[in-house]
Amino acid sequence: MEVRLLEKSKDGLKIKFLVKGVTDYFANTLRRSILEEVPTMAIEDVDFKKNNSILYDEIVSHRLGLLPLKTNLKSYNLPAECKCKGEGCARCQAVITLRTSKVGNVTAADLKSKDTSIVPIYPEMIITKLLKGQNLEFEAKAVLGKGKVHSKWSPGLIFYYNEAKITVNNDDKLLEKFKEKYPPHVFDNNGKIDRNRINTSELIDACEGVSRLVVVERKEDSFVFVLESWGQLPPKVIIQEAISQVQNQLDELAGLMK
Repeated sequence: MEVRLLEKSKDGLKIKFLVKGVTDYFANTLRRSILEEVPTMAIEDVDFKKNNSILYDEIVSHRLGLLPLKTNLKSYNLPAECKCKGEGCARCQAVITLRTSKVGNVTAADLKSKDTSIVPIYPEMIITKLLKGQNLEFEAKAVLGKGKVHSKWSPGLIFYYNEAKITVNNDDKLLEKFKEKYPPHVFDNNGKIDRNRINTSELIDACEGVSRLVVVERKEDSFVFVLESWGQLPPKVIIQEAISQVQNQLDELAGLMK
């Protein structure tokens, strides 16, 4: 198996990497493990003290649950695996509070966390809006969870496609006949199809089978993965944890077979 990083965004939250010498079963297992098994922190319970804002308690709670939170996997346990057996302790939950009566937007930046490592990733996200005389006060508890239980615990977006060998034949007659059938993004300044510009799954699909101008050959044992983290964990940690989760499941299965 060969793994190679192809692209990385400036903020480090989105990467594209190539995995060669594996089956589609392996590729899908990795994808599902990332989406469903990698734990992240999210607000699960909210105890309201005051709320006379325009939004009901349930709506505010829902918005709080969808706030991406920085996650520290080394400091917290899944509630079901904690020594407190899910009763709630400093090892399995982080307490986040808010108390405000300011007029205007209440944002994630107004939240106060007792653990400074568990904070909102996007402080500008709006929770609700207060008018003069309105108040919002609550205590929330954030816990580790997995995307297979609720999407608020999913660490990001992941998809893959077969690596493709792309051959371009800029025949003038074919260009004149089929040019309008290809996406404008794949043409260079001279009006020719540039193979290097056919670099996403969408553009590959759009160019495949149109004409002999572009010939696409899919590689069955080579996959390009695109992973975008919501920010709770870096992409590298997400992949490492996903692989660890798969290995733990295999170890558990092996133990049951003895």
